Amino acid sequence: MLQKEWRISSGREYSYIYKNGLRISGQYMIVFITRNALSHNRFGIVTSKKVGNAVTRNRTKRRIREIIRKNLESLPSGHDMVIVARYNTKEAKSALIEKDYLKLMRKASTY
Repeated sequence: MLQKEWRISSGREYSYIYKNGLRISGQYMIVFITRNALSHNRFGIVTSKKVGNAVTRNRTKRRIREIIRKNLESLPSGHDMVIVARYNTKEAKSALIEKDYLKLMRKASTY
């Protein structure tokens, strides 16, 4: 579980990131990233009904949260990120999702 200070919680923040953030697409997820004025990164995870039923969506979020937790140091501090899971995430193995996440973080590190 991500600590509360590492989470994006309000709808206003999500809207701001969608509108003003850089969009980076991968095979299993889309990342919207923007800078923040904090000394740490914050994350938000979104799964639509295209991913599956509530059980599948929650499992997908847990898998993505664990990948984020394991790789917190893969991006310089001071960013807000919204990760949108694609519909094919539910069938993918965690190793493939993690590989896609790391690839997206390498692209995002230039931002």
